[in-house]
Amino acid sequence: MRGTRDVKFVIYQVLYIFVVCVIALKGADINLEEVIDVKKVVERSYADSLKRFIDSILSLGLVPQISIDTTKQFTLEDLQKAIAEVKKEMPSPEERKMLVALQPDEMVVKKSEYVPPKVEPELKESKDIQAKVQGVQLTQYTVNKITNPYNGTLEILGDGKLLASIPPKQSATVKIGGESKLTFKVGDAIDVVSTKENQLPQITLQKVGPSGEDASLRSVQGSVGYRVIITDDFPSNLEVSFSGPVITKQVDKNVFDVTLNFLQSETAFDAWSKNKSAPYKVTFSVTVKDKYAPNHTTTRSGTFTFGKW
Repeated sequence: MRGTRDVKFVIYQVLYIFVVCVIALKGADINLEEVIDVKKVVERSYADSLKRFIDSILSLGLVPQISIDTTKQFTLEDLQKAIAEVKKEMPSPEERKMLVALQPDEMVVKKSEYVPPKVEPELKESKDIQAKVQGVQLTQYTVNKITNPYNGTLEILGDGKLLASIPPKQSATVKIGGESKLTFKVGDAIDVVSTKENQLPQITLQKVGPSGEDASLRSVQGSVGYRVIITDDFPSNLEVSFSGPVITKQVDKNVFDVTLNFLQSETAFDAWSKNKSAPYKVTFSVTVKDKYAPNHTTTRSGTFTFGKW
């Protein structure tokens, strides 16, 4: 009997050591089968890929809900299908912008239909009317020929008063008075410019002939006594007139030579000079008037001096 007990003790001891070794090596499953089939183990590369995928979801603020049935065994093919389904549910780049914070520590995807931004149609610039009507510099008290290059009617207003209305692609003569500002208008396009002040005519008298107490009337009348030069910014608008016993000759534009034409005989000279004292003087005047500027009138006088016949 004692020998039988010793044999059983040895057998139990061997079985105990075997079970402890199995538990240490295989875990609590003592069905003597491998805990996981080597063929069904997920490769490390798949595990790393899944980890990176989950990290990328968390970086977007998404909290995926993963429910796993622990009573069910999953194969590698099941895991790949599950990942594919998760990718289908991932939001598009446009939908990622629709993230709405519910609480400071909680983010959720608000899934809604993506509406593309409205694109406003480009406004086509009008080729007929410029953004700014380019007027010309005009001077007060002048008459100007102005051409309308636009496809709309050009209106010209002076200090609010309509001066001219020029049809498209046509020209018109426009008289400018004392208006300080001109407005060019084509449709809704407006350009306002200031007018230039009209220059007052200037008269210059240059004495060129003999003169004085020693000069005779015959020598004075025998040559040009004065050259008259008229200066103006619009000389063609001027009217020039002379008064007195003189003969005038225009030698250039607004340049005149003036010669005395007074007494033609000594008898006439003696009669005229009786009761007069030498030197004798005869005057003439030149008047320049701007025909468009009523206040632009200038007068200058010249004197011929002689002492004898």
